Amino acid sequence: MPFPRHAILALALSGEVAIAAPSLIIVNANVFTADPAQPRAEAVAVEDGLFSAVGGNAQIRALAGPATRVIDAGGRLATPGLIETHVHLGSTLPSAPLLMPGLPFPGPTPEQALAAVAAAARTSGDWISAWIGPLVARDQRNWRVALDAVAPNRPVLLRGFWGHTAIVNSAALLRIGIAEDVADPIGGHWGRDAAGRLNGRADEGASPVPEIGATPNDPAKLAPSFQAAAQRYARWGVTNIHLMNSGKTLEVTLDTLAKAETPQKWTVYSWATGAVPSIAGAWSAMDAAPKTLPLRVRIDGPKWMLDGTPIEQNALRREPYAGRPDWRGRSNHSDAQLREILQTALRRPGQVSLHVVGDAETDRVFAMMESLASADAWREKRVRIEHGDGIRDDTLAQAARLGVVVIQNPTHFPPAGAPRRPAEPHSMLKSLLAAGVPIALGSDAGAEEANPFLNIMLATTYAAFPPEALSREQALLAYTAGAAYAEKQERSKGRIGVGMAADLALLSQDILSVPLAALPATRSLLTLVDGDIVFEDPTLTDTSSPK
Repeated sequence: MPFPRHAILALALSGEVAIAAPSLIIVNANVFTADPAQPRAEAVAVEDGLFSAVGGNAQIRALAGPATRVIDAGGRLATPGLIETHVHLGSTLPSAPLLMPGLPFPGPTPEQALAAVAAAARTSGDWISAWIGPLVARDQRNWRVALDAVAPNRPVLLRGFWGHTAIVNSAALLRIGIAEDVADPIGGHWGRDAAGRLNGRADEGASPVPEIGATPNDPAKLAPSFQAAAQRYARWGVTNIHLMNSGKTLEVTLDTLAKAETPQKWTVYSWATGAVPSIAGAWSAMDAAPKTLPLRVRIDGPKWMLDGTPIEQNALRREPYAGRPDWRGRSNHSDAQLREILQTALRRPGQVSLHVVGDAETDRVFAMMESLASADAWREKRVRIEHGDGIRDDTLAQAARLGVVVIQNPTHFPPAGAPRRPAEPHSMLKSLLAAGVPIALGSDAGAEEANPFLNIMLATTYAAFPPEALSREQALLAYTAGAAYAEKQERSKGRIGVGMAADLALLSQDILSVPLAALPATRSLLTLVDGDIVFEDPTLTDTSSPK
């Protein structure tokens, strides 16, 4: 068995063996390694896409050769490349969205939305589209009738900005070929009136259908948006992106990534809910993917949407929603379907990702997991719980026992002073870590809103419930080592250590010490992916020769 090159390089530090010099050295850095065995360092060396040495300035400088590039970090903070663990890209509307007041929260009132649609219907054109907020999504009127009254001759699509609900009129249903007798897709719901007629609402697995039918996905058209996202991420120091593949097929996304030729690593979590003909079909779609994937792209999942969200009030809760004493939300899958999802996940390689938000849905999922397999089997599977807002004090130990990983999104947390019922539970961060539940952080947004340093600021303040706030080190670990653990890749990335992938961000300011309000302004001055420089600020200094 050949001796690993990174091990030979480590021996070179002690002078026991002489080898070719590394291609890149970064010195005079404040290196946060995310590695408990060596938490801090001053310098790193990179060769063949890996960190070949991590240590002190003099120690690392001694490895430099005539062709080695040496960058002086000027004392700045260097971290492992940041990992965005939950993002959505490529979501579109069939036409330019109408201007709507109040977005994102609370969004337009129903009357404002109908007035905007009515005004648009008096002009020429085809589709009328708009983003909506909770005020429209929670309104229980027959929206098909209401939209038909103001726009009888043009297709209308009102889409919840968070992606879990859509509202259409009769012309839209006709355009996209949705008949009155349409069956609910797996994990989705078509709304109906008392007579069984479609009422214009499409929730969960049904909600992408109008979008896909109105605007077929075209990799050539999607590629520029992926390229723009990659450039934005590179400037934030994000080196790995976990894409929740909503609203498009796996084939389209892989073709898009091939055309976009983005520099980051992508883990594409195949989308299941509403997009497959059967539970088993979710895995069949992954099996059908090309064996040769675009550079730095891997596939995992699938991801299932097990309930909704509190925004439209479909997350399944233990207690009724305020103002709706008879409504606690709903599960998107029957017990039989959930059992098949979990049983298949146990048999198949790779992970499974579960959107679970409501506490009652969390109870149901954990109980089903316990009934199907041992805790050891589930720990090996390392199930991803996307959001995890429904974990409560009485299910915290269960979450730890089952070995789930929670992907939390601090941008979802209510701001300080937001109205809450006195007994309304809070989402957990610090308590998860204290109980031994691994966490990672993601934006659950498009790339424009996916600033990791905003998420870190929100996680370390948690204005609505400060006792659950993380320390800055904990938040940074959740964006690096924790995120790598969340996709079962902790042995190859997420830390700065010998033999690990040379993914690195050299930050414009020390996010561990600057005032909290300054965190969102942080940028990366140097971003490495597998040792390749994918972004570099011109202010960085090369040293003319090693010293």
